[in-house]
Amino acid sequence: MQLTFSGSPDVAAPREALWSRLLDPNAVAACAPGVESVESLDPLHYKVVCAFGVGSIKARFTLTVELSDVLPPESAKMRAHGAAPGSVVDVETGVRLEVLGTGQTRLHWTAEATIGGTIASVGARLFEHTARKIMDKFWQDFASKTAASILPA
Repeated sequence: MQLTFSGSPDVAAPREALWSRLLDPNAVAACAPGVESVESLDPLHYKVVCAFGVGSIKARFTLTVELSDVLPPESAKMRAHGAAPGSVVDVETGVRLEVLGTGQTRLHWTAEATIGGTIASVGARLFEHTARKIMDKFWQDFASKTAASILPA
């Protein structure tokens, strides 16, 4: 099953602050539902364990994550490959940061996922709807947490 998503939320944060959080695996993981652990292997490679489910089908994935095409503080790509018993997932995500004005950044993101096995067999429409909600929520949470992190105390 192939899925494609994209969005462009505006973030009340300067591009440099947003870029810094995008490259912080713990900041990213804090916004991603189901993440159980993140292990930094080096600045561009990570191991992530996360749980995900659709309907009554739940799976615990171990993902290898690689950052590529990193152009600070403008754009980057991320590839992830993971497996769970009876299921596999491959994801490629791209981000591009557009300065809108003082302290405002538009975060353009795209994600393409290929899912196979038991978790994909639940039904394309149910899975796609759930995945879209998760992706939208992740980027909304990421944007709001980034904006909140730069507010004066």
